[in-house]
Amino acid sequence: MRISACYIVRNEAAKLERSLASLEGAVDEIIVVDTGSSDDTVKIAEAHGAQVFHFPWQDDFSAARNVSLSKAAGDWILVVDADEYFPEGMAKNIRPAVERYGADADLLLFMRRELDADNGKLLLELYVPRILRRVEGLAYEGIIHEEPCHQGADIERIAVIPPDALLMLHTGYSVSLSRAKGERNLALLQKELASGRPRDSIYMYLAETYDGLDDEENALKYAWFDVNGGRKNLVFASRSYRILLRILANRPEAYHERRKAASLAVRDFPELPEFHAEYAECLSLGGDYRGAVREGNKALALAKTGAGTGMEPSRFDEAAKTILAERLERWIHLLHIEADEVRLQQTAKAGKWQELLQQSEQTVWKQGGRLFALLFLMEGDDAAKEASALAESLLPPEMAAIWKVYNKSIPVDEHVEKVYGRLIGDVVRLVGIQKAEPLAAAARAFSEEGKYMTARVFMQEEAWELALSLLEKLPESASGEAFAMKGICFYHLGAWNDAKRFLLRAQDLSPSAETSSYLRWIEEAAENA
Repeated sequence: MRISACYIVRNEAAKLERSLASLEGAVDEIIVVDTGSSDDTVKIAEAHGAQVFHFPWQDDFSAARNVSLSKAAGDWILVVDADEYFPEGMAKNIRPAVERYGADADLLLFMRRELDADNGKLLLELYVPRILRRVEGLAYEGIIHEEPCHQGADIERIAVIPPDALLMLHTGYSVSLSRAKGERNLALLQKELASGRPRDSIYMYLAETYDGLDDEENALKYAWFDVNGGRKNLVFASRSYRILLRILANRPEAYHERRKAASLAVRDFPELPEFHAEYAECLSLGGDYRGAVREGNKALALAKTGAGTGMEPSRFDEAAKTILAERLERWIHLLHIEADEVRLQQTAKAGKWQELLQQSEQTVWKQGGRLFALLFLMEGDDAAKEASALAESLLPPEMAAIWKVYNKSIPVDEHVEKVYGRLIGDVVRLVGIQKAEPLAAAARAFSEEGKYMTARVFMQEEAWELALSLLEKLPESASGEAFAMKGICFYHLGAWNDAKRFLLRAQDLSPSAETSSYLRWIEEAAENA
């Protein structure tokens, strides 16, 4: 079995020496394709016994890679860059690893550690597809971030070499170089996109590049394009999902978009514990603690089995496990509170008001909105008049003011609106959306900002019609956020045309990634109708 090491280089004299030296005696031939060096790169390559070929740079990494493949005579090809090298003594493992793991594979992955070129700190660990069986039709595709293919299709037979068997180091990234590289990469990716023949993975690379250049809006745009196409057969194909979840986590107003991204991540990468943990967090924010506990337990179970290796490494570390375990405890506690709420509703339906009042004095029901909800449930029940009077006397002052506003016995003020906004979500969960219309009706007397605040709470509870009732008459001076909220409500109610009209207005007033996503989903829904 012969092994060829293939390089493409240009002005790499400062790095090539170490890379070639690390391969000494480990491969049968070294192929170096020089794309226009003006330093000592070629001399260094020849000094290490490499066969050097010259190929003018064409702003196309695949073109140069394919020249190197065409010159190689080995049965297997090790693809190496000048800024990559093997730790001392590691290269001797290349041949045994190929013999052991390559019997039923055409592509072998092994671990590469990314080191910051400025300070040597570890940036990332990932598996890279760098050992290829030389077969007919083997070629690279893509102007940049080139990918190996067979006859233009994905290579199907893949095996993973564990890190203790083979490991490579890479020093091509650093804080000082990242922006220049990102701008170069972006220009090449845009060229490929404009060619009319881009790869399926082009959106992933664009999202990653824009993210590295701190352009969040374009990173989100192309990440959604990539995610909507489903999982790709690539190493570290989850990049776009991670970009979406990281950016959206810092945008509280984009909760529903974040939840959708998390649900897609779980669907497409069920083996990754961090995506189940992220989905659990989203479910908890929406009040679905049972679902949060379910997904959180999945994440911890997957972490125990070592899931997320090979082409899709997991980043769920010990710190993440500790955080999730703490949150699971809280979600389980909240589940117990939900069980109390169910008992409240069941007892209320049975008209056992005195029993409920006794519980409200003795348990957590007196906290938050539970006692308020109890009053709401008793309202209109003749048999509960005496109990209602007693319940009113038990209300803390702030809630007592809200109850009086609700009953129109005192006027609304700004302070009451704020307390109402904090309280209403708990109350809706207790009494149920189908009984919450009077709560929305009370908020219609609020200021415009008070209505928007309460509408946001109803949206978090997915009470779209109630939220929409508070946004019914938006003034011309309303903010882009208010128009976006109304459009989102229409979207979830299936009124695509109305949704589009208000979302377009929102986009004109204050463009956002969330609005863009909803507009895109409307177009997709129309296409699939």
